[in-house]
Amino acid sequence: MANERPSQVYAQAVFEKAMASWLEPLKTIAASLTQSRLTDPLDDAGLALSKKQDMLRAVFPPGTATDVQNLLFLLASKNEIHLLPEVIADFDRFAQRSTTATLTKVTSAVPLIDSEKQTLETRLRKQFGAELAFEYQVDPAILGGVIVRAGDKVIDGSVSGKLAALKEKLK
Repeated sequence: MANERPSQVYAQAVFEKAMASWLEPLKTIAASLTQSRLTDPLDDAGLALSKKQDMLRAVFPPGTATDVQNLLFLLASKNEIHLLPEVIADFDRFAQRSTTATLTKVTSAVPLIDSEKQTLETRLRKQFGAELAFEYQVDPAILGGVIVRAGDKVIDGSVSGKLAALKEKLK
């Protein structure tokens, strides 16, 4: 922070406050919905929106911003309240990408499960530092393994990459 301009310090503080004003209430509400088992009823197309709004108001923390409430009412009106955990995860990912973290793109032949992502992220943070934001994509053309792009560094652990290297050696 010592090398930052004063405007950057203020901007970072505002950014962090704005993220917290959305992320914290959404996480609290998502936990309450899971604990009270309201996700399925809120996704029920046969339940009136006014009833859904009443159910949601019961789990809103005191002082929940109108914009946060409106997002949840919108999800409930479309019977998509089940998407809230994904919305939170994506929002968190976008927020991380907006900070000074290095965007790290991981390409795999098949979707990685959470435990694989966690193991990979731990290893990459040890190698490149803790300030990494991850984005995952699937490309069956790599056949297997992963390709990692962290900033200007590329680690090609794909089967297709290894086959290409072997082909070059055999020439």
